[in-house]
Amino acid sequence: MSDTPDIILLANDRGDRVGFRPVATVPYGDGTYMILQPVTPMEGADEGDAFVFSVSQVDGDGAEDSGSFLAMETDDDVIDAVFALYEKSLKDGQ
Repeated sequence: MSDTPDIILLANDRGDRVGFRPVATVPYGDGTYMILQPVTPMEGADEGDAFVFSVSQVDGDGAEDSGSFLAMETDDDVIDAVFALYEKSLKDGQ
């Protein structure tokens, strides 16, 4: 059984909670990225679109303040590279 959650809830700029399904975790360069697909359609996005998020580790004072932090990636070169690596992994896995 996978330890990946079925849905990840993230807060947007307005503080609204938005659900995403994990598609893949992709190492790239010195970082780790997740490709996430919205559970419900998002404004300005087509159905089936997926987004790349950078993953950062945060060490806080307590366990509740520590963990992974996800931020939507805005660098088009990084986004393209992450999707290309993901697509390559799908082809290599066939």
